[in-house]
Amino acid sequence: MSKSNLAKSIEPANEKNYTKGRKEYKICKITPHHMAEVLTAEECGKIFQNPERRASSNYGIGYDGEIACYVEEENRAWTSSNEENDCQAITIEVSNSQMGEEWPVSDKAWNSLIELCVDICKRYNFKLIYDGTPNGSLTRHDMFKDTNCPGPYLGSKFGELVQIVNSRLE
Repeated sequence: MSKSNLAKSIEPANEKNYTKGRKEYKICKITPHHMAEVLTAEECGKIFQNPERRASSNYGIGYDGEIACYVEEENRAWTSSNEENDCQAITIEVSNSQMGEEWPVSDKAWNSLIELCVDICKRYNFKLIYDGTPNGSLTRHDMFKDTNCPGPYLGSKFGELVQIVNSRLE
């Protein structure tokens, strides 16, 4: 199993909710999502254990900052509504700290997202590039589907995420 050492638990998604392998694509992207819920990483993982869900992510970060692995990194999670992106990206569901409006995330969840992105970039040898298109190495769900994901709050912080993560890679 390939996963980040930052994951404190493994909550395996049902095999009907992801694809084994990545179709010869290499991992070169990260796609953060928001859960649209206030959940622990374990609670989010339970959602992907339902075989009828038809969705998953590689990781989840709870409102308390805990990280769980749902789909091993060598496999394609079904997260972004786009096969090509999901074959190249490590996808991360991030809990919100409150429901609705801006869909904010807690400082603990934000800091865990930074740490997980740094870890992924180091292990797969890439830096984050966010240009607002699917061509960057940091992508958003709403680039591929008409959705409010990653939410206004998290979406507004992508530039900051790039700056912080890349500064820790130098």
